[in-house]
Amino acid sequence: MKPGLYKVETIDKRTALLTPLNKQDDQFTFPVSNFTHDVAKGDVVEVWREGTKWKTKYCEEETKSISSHTKDFIKRIMDKE
Repeated sequence: MKPGLYKVETIDKRTALLTPLNKQDDQFTFPVSNFTHDVAKGDVVEVWREGTKWKTKYCEEETKSISSHTKDFIKRIMDKE
C-alpha cells in the first residue's frame, strides 16, 4: 500500500477494501479499527504512514455520500464535548 487517496469499496466486519483514486486496478485491505472516523462504503480517505503506523483522514471534499458527511459531523461534535 502506498500513501494517497483511496475510495472505500466494501466493508466487512473487520476490514475495508480500498481502491486508489489514481489507479483503479489495485486494491488493498485496511483494518476498520484503524480509521479515524466511522468509515462507510463510498468514503474517500487519505492514507499515509507515520513511523510504523498507517494514519487515515476522511476527505470531506472528495466524498459524495450525505450519510458519511453526517456521521463525520456528529463525530466531530462529540469529540469536542
